[in-house]
Amino acid sequence: MIQVLTVYSGFFIITSFISFFVAFLAFQRKALTGAKELAWLMVAAGTGAFWIIFETAATTMTGKIFWSKLEYLGGLATPVLYLIFVLRFTGKDKFLSLRNILLLFLIPAFTWGLTLTNEKHNLIWSGFSSISGKTNLMEYYHGMWFWIGYIAYSYVMLSVSVVYLVSFIRNQANTFRAQALVVLAGGSFPWIINVIYLTGWNLVPGLDLTPVSITLSGLLAAGAILNFHFLDLVPVARETLVEILPDGIIALDSQNRVQDINKSAMFYLGTMNKRIIGHPVGSSGASRPELLSAATNNNCFERIEVQLNDETRTFSITKQDIRNQQGSRLVIIHDITDQEKAAKELRQARDRAEESESLKSAFLANMSHEIRTPMNGILGFAELLKMSDITGEEHQLYLDNIQKAGERMLSIINDIIDISKIESGQMQASFSNANINMQIESIASLLTPEAEAKGINLVYKNSLPMSESIIKTDPDKTYAIITKLASNAIKFTSSGLVEFGYEKKGHFLEFFVKDTGIGIPAEHKNFIFERFRQGSDSLTRNYDGAGLGLSISKAFVEMLGGNIWFESEVGKGSEFYFSLPYESYS
Repeated sequence: MIQVLTVYSGFFIITSFISFFVAFLAFQRKALTGAKELAWLMVAAGTGAFWIIFETAATTMTGKIFWSKLEYLGGLATPVLYLIFVLRFTGKDKFLSLRNILLLFLIPAFTWGLTLTNEKHNLIWSGFSSISGKTNLMEYYHGMWFWIGYIAYSYVMLSVSVVYLVSFIRNQANTFRAQALVVLAGGSFPWIINVIYLTGWNLVPGLDLTPVSITLSGLLAAGAILNFHFLDLVPVARETLVEILPDGIIALDSQNRVQDINKSAMFYLGTMNKRIIGHPVGSSGASRPELLSAATNNNCFERIEVQLNDETRTFSITKQDIRNQQGSRLVIIHDITDQEKAAKELRQARDRAEESESLKSAFLANMSHEIRTPMNGILGFAELLKMSDITGEEHQLYLDNIQKAGERMLSIINDIIDISKIESGQMQASFSNANINMQIESIASLLTPEAEAKGINLVYKNSLPMSESIIKTDPDKTYAIITKLASNAIKFTSSGLVEFGYEKKGHFLEFFVKDTGIGIPAEHKNFIFERFRQGSDSLTRNYDGAGLGLSISKAFVEMLGGNIWFESEVGKGSEFYFSLPYESYS
């Protein structure tokens, strides 16, 4: 199976490592009450997280389902092991007979059997979404037995466990009681993530953090046991649960004194005062007082933007009262900058897509008009040719008009084909030798009649001798670029001058097309080269043509390794420039 490790795989690698590490520590003290049960609990949680590493890294639906089935082995066993651990830890050993333990595992065993054979009945998973190209995750649509045999049964086990565990922790009167309560409050947040996943409110569709929540709850229980017997393990539990979290966590009492704070919170607040615990939070020396104020006010939720390391970061701040501690609360500072940025980019992408659809619709409407106009001319003059009383002069005039209309239609069709090839990536450059001087002269000869008909003085300039004007480029595309720009200049100039040519500047030839025409309004300058824009712009609405010339020219220039730009002033004309690499013929 092909595996591609993602950031989510890395997250479960850490989770699995933490679980197995706590299991190892517990096994080292297996002679003590609850240690062996805690070790098996962490092994089960770590096993579930371990298989999810491969599920998040799998690139096929078959692979993901396979690893998910293995993950269920740990997931189904964990709630039962959690209850067994709590009963042992809280002195309820009388319930832990072999018969009762086997009965507790009966439903999970049956559920896992249904999981392995899900393809035959769909009781665990009723369907699956496609794999996301962005996250490499897919969503599992759950069947009836998943809710009964997995979710309902698991939460019954966990609810009973929490009742016993919380009751036990509340009755402890030792120096670590406050820390235990903080860990308890912190440990409740991962379970909220599980509820979010099941209700479809997940920020990352398809990402199941249930093993993480079990692992953190196990760490909470480890902290309670080790607070009671194994004082050396309490710091490990705290460091694992609180310190590695990217969210800032602050525990405050009723007088706003800091009971606990992790490194992330200290970093966000801008304080390095390691002796802050036990002192008022206002004396922490925080360099970001606006964030400190948002974290300590009485609002349950805050959203604030803060300047952090020369960039603006957005934080959400959540406050939760700590049970049985009047006025005390747990503050969670969560950096949501990336989520906000992603949401903004998504909105921008949606707006661009909507704008693109609008522009394409306008473009198609314009094409309908542009094609219909010459077609009507062809049909109309063809009908006149059928008349028997037309003179030879009229006959020739009608043929000339038909030819012009046909050439205009062919030009429009060619532009549409070119822009379609560019859009689909099928347009390629074909490099060979091109005589730029001859191309300039040919284009001047081609466009002179049109310019003279409008009373425009058409001037061209070749700055290199003939022997030095042969370069390696795509002759057809170079010819097309100059022709389109010069033709545009004539089209939008009613009188005066149109000049085009080139100059050698370093290792490039810089081409220019200058006119004394109508110019380009300032509001059009930002999108003059954009595809499908000109079909709806007022700039081209009163003139013939598809309005694709500049879009095609820009694409051709970039294919040939050059750049294109312009200068323009309304009423005074425009100057278009583009550069091409100068590789002389040898």
